[in-house]
Amino acid sequence: MKLKILAATIAAITLVGCNQAPDEAPVTEQPDNTNYADTVFINGKILTVDEDFTVASALAVEGERIAAVGDNASVSELIGDSTEVIDLEGKTMIPGLIDNHIHFIRAGQSWHQQARIDGVTSRQEALDIIAAKAASMEPGAWLMVQGGWWPAQFADDPSDLTLEELDAAAPNNPLFLQLVYFTVYANTLAQEAVGADPSNGAKYGLGEMINPQPPYGLLNEQMPKADNEQIKQNVRDVVTRFNRGGLTTVYDVGRPPEGDITLLEEMLAEDEGLNMRVWHTLKYEAYNPEDGDAAIELIKSSTPNNGDYIGLLGVGEHVYLPFFDLPGFGEVYSDDIVNEFGRISRAAAEQGLRINEHTMMDQTSNSALDVWEQIDADIPLEPLRWSLEHLFNTSDETLIRMRDMGVTAAVHGVAQTLPVPLQPPMKRMQDLGVIWGLGSDGTIVTPWQPFLTIAWAVTGKAINGQTLFEETVSREDALVAHTRTNAFLLFKEDDIGTLEVGKFADLAVLTGDYLTVPEDELKDLESVFTMVGGRVAYDTLR
Repeated sequence: MKLKILAATIAAITLVGCNQAPDEAPVTEQPDNTNYADTVFINGKILTVDEDFTVASALAVEGERIAAVGDNASVSELIGDSTEVIDLEGKTMIPGLIDNHIHFIRAGQSWHQQARIDGVTSRQEALDIIAAKAASMEPGAWLMVQGGWWPAQFADDPSDLTLEELDAAAPNNPLFLQLVYFTVYANTLAQEAVGADPSNGAKYGLGEMINPQPPYGLLNEQMPKADNEQIKQNVRDVVTRFNRGGLTTVYDVGRPPEGDITLLEEMLAEDEGLNMRVWHTLKYEAYNPEDGDAAIELIKSSTPNNGDYIGLLGVGEHVYLPFFDLPGFGEVYSDDIVNEFGRISRAAAEQGLRINEHTMMDQTSNSALDVWEQIDADIPLEPLRWSLEHLFNTSDETLIRMRDMGVTAAVHGVAQTLPVPLQPPMKRMQDLGVIWGLGSDGTIVTPWQPFLTIAWAVTGKAINGQTLFEETVSREDALVAHTRTNAFLLFKEDDIGTLEVGKFADLAVLTGDYLTVPEDELKDLESVFTMVGGRVAYDTLR
């Protein structure tokens, strides 16, 4: 990749002194009132994702923010003696991707003990990844796959993993693989360590001896707890991997057992910046009215603060835990549960906090909307940008209710693991004028990679190639949903989400052309150069 300091070659160079001596070097004259850029990208295909989806060829960064976007000639006027110029050679640049629903801090608790097989479509490749991680560890050290996968993703063989395969992959290490919250696979060493009988095979479900629900259960209890310094390093490693995927912002929606989100404040000071913007929800768990009282007191003492890199934004993904559903299982909630959900929701509205509420099934969505309509009559919800999340089988009637109330939609790649009737109606959301954004719901229930989610929205196909729905959205609309719309959902539309002058320089240069690569290759896109606030976060470009 060509990296040049180009000040001496800018067009319209003015030489100082017509009678300078022949052996004197020419001097470039630069206007005193010009603020030259720190970095200029030229010869690119820059998808700004602004309201007109403008495509430019050059972009300049000064400090943390974008100084210019346009053609090569106009942006090159900001090149000075110390400007770094990066020739993109036709590569595509997009705004940094934003995940509106992810369990980010949870991944950092054990990242150094994990193998990740998110999005891998070959069974053998997944086993090879696990084997390579095991080979890098001391014999006897515990190894896990903390979700993010599903047997059906293996296009070549989606059957259950066998004890023989897991023993071969990790012959000297206890190994277990979380599958969502309801299933776990474990090798012989892991089972023997907790008194299980390997003759039963590798797979255990809820109600069996090995509780598969993280972070609880016999197997999870065997994992050595990392100290703060290790967790900080894990978080840095997670961020680097996410930057490679094109992510620059995440919204952490986890609960207290998933890890200490305040650790990020320490890291922000120690590292003099983070290569990821991490906003989060208020960390509490409410299972009964007494817990609800405590939650309301916490809400009343909290104010939204979505600072530049980290901050509290809202409440969710579970306002009140008994108000909870699963794919295919819509609940008829008791008046007590609905009233408690409404009581906590109203406190959040009064405090100006955003809510993102887990509602998978249409019946649950409407139960939430019934409550929120009563609140909306007193406190308009549209300015708060509340969202219903997941929305697996949402009807047009529900979408219209959401639109008319100003309730937004957050759709997540976890639906790729579900059957055809449970696919969220993204095209209908688009057509009906509902504000909707894309996220993953990683890092346990689904792969975290944003381009896997984008590819699913554009192609209607699961990771393994199975067609799940026909009413797909365009590439442009999918990219908007993972950038500009998510910035709006997080109240950061003035700072991120598009590549426009004055916004933070959060950007990713891709391995392929987003607008023209074959549809089946969209899921494989990654970043070769990621910048967060003008700071290089990931770079294999230069």
